[in-house]
Amino acid sequence: MSSILRTAHIVRQSGAARVTARNISRRSYHQIYDGNVARGKKFVDEQKAIHHHAASTAGMWYKVSLYLALPLVTVSLIRSFKQETEHIAHIKHHASEEEPEDLAPEFPYQNIRRKDFFWGDGDKTLFWNDLANAHRA
Repeated sequence: MSSILRTAHIVRQSGAARVTARNISRRSYHQIYDGNVARGKKFVDEQKAIHHHAASTAGMWYKVSLYLALPLVTVSLIRSFKQETEHIAHIKHHASEEEPEDLAPEFPYQNIRRKDFFWGDGDKTLFWNDLANAHRA
């Protein structure tokens, strides 16, 4: 019976036997490489190469995140903040000049509320904006 089948058979048993399954798989693993030193050395060298590659790749992505992604997100944040500030100033400027016919029409299906909100005066939603939202009549 191969070591894999032996391990699979023991793993199906109770939880206490799982420790034995791990020990058998370790024993079988070491038995493969104990007889052939060159094969064991090759395996260890491959594992070291994999570890080295993983460490260098992780370092590269850390640097990409730190030096590329973080500044780009910061620039985007500043740009969007400036645009929104200009937009709000534009809305405030035109809000005082607008005639009632220039405003967006109020349709009967908009802002239907069966009961008041439990915060504030009950009229304002959680994301209320006095410039964009119309008060209920």
